[in-house]
Amino acid sequence: MILGISTTKTAVIIAETKGKGRRFSIKTIRSVPFRVGSPGDLTQLLKDLKKILGRRGEEKVTAVALLKCSSGRFGSCLEAIKGETMTELAAFQEGLRIVKVAPQSLKKTLGCSDNEKWRDRAAALFNPKGKRRNWSKGAAGAVSAALNVAGL
Repeated sequence: MILGISTTKTAVIIAETKGKGRRFSIKTIRSVPFRVGSPGDLTQLLKDLKKILGRRGEEKVTAVALLKCSSGRFGSCLEAIKGETMTELAAFQEGLRIVKVAPQSLKKTLGCSDNEKWRDRAAALFNPKGKRRNWSKGAAGAVSAALNVAGL
């Protein structure tokens, strides 16, 4: 099982996936909401993430595919970057292998056409007709990162 993880301003989105190529599938997508108002908020996020990442059950987690936050003029907000940092720390403390995935690599991973955005392609592939009620840009990022690590 590969855990695909994407962070936003208010949540860490975790997609549990299995398989690769045509057998790649999404088991669950969950959101871990957080806010950054005090140092205690980040401590609580770390505890919540460790609890989720520590529950391995019967299926072995082979990797955590962490979608990297973007930098630069149109980069990610500070809250998302803090969420990414706490996620990386929790995975490290749980002894999980972390693979950082650059958003720029997802167009190739998903087989996007020249003018197609990777988030739109991910939605078309993994949420056709809007069947997943918890689908979001964060879910698209988490699933796409997992697919990138799983390979085609």
